[in-house]
Amino acid sequence: MLGIRGPGDLLGELSAIDAGMRSATITAISPVVATTLQGSAFRALLISDGALTFELLRTVVTRLREADRQRLDYGAYTVTERLARLLLEYARRYGRPEADRVVIDLPLTQTELANAANASREAVAKAFKYLRAIGAIRTARRRVELLRPDLLAEGLPNVYSDADTRGPRR
Repeated sequence: MLGIRGPGDLLGELSAIDAGMRSATITAISPVVATTLQGSAFRALLISDGALTFELLRTVVTRLREADRQRLDYGAYTVTERLARLLLEYARRYGRPEADRVVIDLPLTQTELANAANASREAVAKAFKYLRAIGAIRTARRRVELLRPDLLAEGLPNVYSDADTRGPRR
């Protein structure tokens, strides 16, 4: 999984601009209402509207920065830390505050979350077990609730090492 997009997001813009092959497949995880535009019409619109073109440039730059950050995360953080960072990002973008927790309203499977965290499903299952044990999250079928986001933000030990006692990553 390369990313999750929501209401108002633009999809397919790269191949519409250069008329090249699509670089990804889009799969809806919930009902979608969308407007489609042929590549030639999209290019004509960009040529005629500089402000729109600039907004598209900002979107592409934001996505490039996200991709760069993800690549850095893969080498710098453990699976648990990557999952924690991913859950915090999903909570920020798609979360719904509810009483004393934040509910992430994305019906994702553990396999999909593992793909997003660049990890195996088994490693994500172990990370979830650890995060539940420390009281940071609660999970149900295709549902994650952040009970203690502060624990996710502090830096977490590697779930593969019982001897890993290092403190928060700074």
